[in-house]
Amino acid sequence: MITNLVGTRIRAIRAKRNLTQQQLADLAKIPRATLASVERDDGNPSLAVVHKIASALGTTIDDLIVEEHQRVQAIRKNKMQQLESGDGAYQATIISPADARHMLQQIFHLKAHSSYEGKPHPPGSEEYLHILKGEVLLEVAGESVRLKQGDSARFGGNVHHLYTNPSGAESIGLVTILEKRDIG
Repeated sequence: MITNLVGTRIRAIRAKRNLTQQQLADLAKIPRATLASVERDDGNPSLAVVHKIASALGTTIDDLIVEEHQRVQAIRKNKMQQLESGDGAYQATIISPADARHMLQQIFHLKAHSSYEGKPHPPGSEEYLHILKGEVLLEVAGESVRLKQGDSARFGGNVHHLYTNPSGAESIGLVTILEKRDIG
């Protein structure tokens, strides 16, 4: 049975997005009366209806039906995906959940006097780089900036970019990639 706070969550998300019931019903391609019933937690909406509403809100069914205290997802170190460049100069650990949508986070280690060429991401993507240890020379579309421990940079993730460690010691950084997502 899909009830118990689903209506409350839908109303909260709808209000946050400044949508009327009619606007959300139109986006979800369901009658406004059906949406009103779901928001009041009347009856037992079908999974198809809840899916349409979740999709129209740009969220998941889980976000609408899972209890708040069940929303924490721990990612254990032994379950994190490891990546390495062909020459071994760049090693990364993906620290975001495997099922994270539109977002990837990784911690990387870049050996002394080495470089790593990042692959462009879909148009509209943004990449954030934060240096945890050492320094990195970041080159993006012909522009370069030297980042030292504690520094951060943001750039369009859909362009060619290069990380270079100019120092004689390993550098460590945190990369967050946000992919543009279309809602509605």
